[in-house]
Order: sequence, then structure tokens, then C-alpha cells
Amino acid sequence: MDKKVIYKYGIGGGVAEIIYVLLVALLFSNLENFLPTPPALFGFFFFLLLFVFSAAVSGFLVLGYPLYLAMQKRFSEAIMCLLTTLLTLFLGFVIIILLVLLIK
Repeated sequence: MDKKVIYKYGIGGGVAEIIYVLLVALLFSNLENFLPTPPALFGFFFFLLLFVFSAAVSGFLVLGYPLYLAMQKRFSEAIMCLLTTLLTLFLGFVIIILLVLLIK
């Protein structure tokens, strides 16, 4: 398989994960605008449910294609795809930190 395809899937997984995390952060920051203050039990329930859902979504976005490649015994491509995804996540983190610092 062409290395460009591996990089494309790695970068795509990283960008999708960054978008997902930003959407969840926006949800949490604006949640009190949509819902009244919930009882403590509902808050814990919502947090744990979102935590489990986020773990599943993040696992799929970050590890889905590398695990698929690894199951086909294409280990070097799987590692390359995973490292590309992690590098994309790190670069996204750095870019967001720089944007926050520039805005202040």
C-alpha cells in the first residue's frame, strides 16, 4: 500500500479526534445554557456515560485503522499510521495552545 494512503488515514484520524474533542468541550462549556442545574446523580450519570462513549469514539478514531492493519499482519504500516495520528494530535494541541495565547 502507498505510504500516502497511510499518512492520509493517520492525519484524518487525528483531525477527526481533534474535532470530536472540541465538540465535546463546546458541549460542556455551553451545557448550563441548555439545561437547568441537574441533580448530582444526573451529573455523575451524564459524565460517566459521556466518558464511556468518548472512550469508544476516540478508540475508533485513533486506533481503528491501525488495528485493522495490524490484524492483516501489516505491522509497520499500522505503527506508521498510529504515529501519524498521534503526531497530528500533538500538532493540533500545540496549534490550539498557540491560538489561545495569541488571543489573550
